[in-house]
Amino acid sequence: MTNQQFITCVAETQSYTDRDAYISDLSLSSMWGDAEDAPVPEQRITDLGQIWDAAHRTFRDIAAAAGIPVRQLAMRYAIPRRTAEDWSAGQSKPQLHELLAIQQCEGLLTVRRD
Repeated sequence: MTNQQFITCVAETQSYTDRDAYISDLSLSSMWGDAEDAPVPEQRITDLGQIWDAAHRTFRDIAAAAGIPVRQLAMRYAIPRRTAEDWSAGQSKPQLHELLAIQQCEGLLTVRRD
């Protein structure tokens, strides 16, 4: 997956409410340059699922998936305590790029990009 394809896939997560519809539509998108009747590579489906999941995890979900308390995750990334508390309580939300970067660092988002 190229960086531009990754960016497009991340942006599209906000346009869908259904994970399966997102994966289906994007896996068949013309952005891949596939022949019309070419089979969809399994890795593409896996990658799209990872992107969807990462874009929809909350800060609390990320901490749980990383196997550490929210407070420790916040300290690891120098996130102010109050900000982490607000994110965890749903009173505010981190930016999507912040969520993705943390998950990449924690090994929760491992989509290979060229």
